[in-house]
Amino acid sequence: MLIRVQNIFLATKNIEETSQKFSIFFGQSPNFIGQSRKLGIDIISFGLNKTNICLISPKKSGIWSEKLYNFLKNKGEGIFGINFFSDDFDKDYNNFVKNDLKLSDKIESSFEVNNDIEIKFSFFNIIDKTIESLNILVSSEIDFKENKSSLKNNVSKVNQLVIQTEDPETIKEIFEGKLSIRLALDKTFKKWAGRMLFFRLGGLTLEVIEGKDIKQNSEYFGIGWHVDNYNKCYDDLLNDGFRLSKIRAGRKEGTLVSTLKEPILNIPTILIGLEE
Repeated sequence: MLIRVQNIFLATKNIEETSQKFSIFFGQSPNFIGQSRKLGIDIISFGLNKTNICLISPKKSGIWSEKLYNFLKNKGEGIFGINFFSDDFDKDYNNFVKNDLKLSDKIESSFEVNNDIEIKFSFFNIIDKTIESLNILVSSEIDFKENKSSLKNNVSKVNQLVIQTEDPETIKEIFEGKLSIRLALDKTFKKWAGRMLFFRLGGLTLEVIEGKDIKQNSEYFGIGWHVDNYNKCYDDLLNDGFRLSKIRAGRKEGTLVSTLKEPILNIPTILIGLEE
């Protein structure tokens, strides 16, 4: 079964510069720096709780290189895709095929450091037309090491990942019906005549929002980061040069939120925490 969102892949043109910005934002150093010759990418990863934030940039050749080049050319930097961790990879593949979910072949790959194989894993892509643009892959465990050092621990984990779509019902059929991801909320809001669905997987919320201006392809919209010590994190980020909106009460009682102005990679970003 699917256990958690294991990796979130962020496409960037300048991976070293972006890594420096996220090191300050997260308050920690990367937990992995390397490449994948098979995928055709360079990768720098940051571990947040049970999810890795993986910065990726294309190399000359590989399974992902052309798609990543085109993504950066046509959409610009941003959220490229996500990776679900399966605790029974082959069984899940067979079950998803039986559920009429369109999948790629199973692929063997690895991440390397200094041309040595560091981490081996197997994966397949979900290629159903409605969500193919989201670049969702299912894999065995990808065991990045623990962070080597922690500077401030500004952000503790990913709270939610926001997806916009013109077809929320089909995403519901795939996520809940075929992938068995728990549906926690399905509500239509009269104020903006739109539907919102929350899917929960391993403590992370996949927030699906109906958008009438989204044509044909679903796309990622933004990320919500959870902060343990809200006021301290807010002040630290301001001191580090980030521009934030004023702290305000969140939609959920007892929470505080603030948005990041001029966010890294132009990804709409919100900080979420508890009142202190």
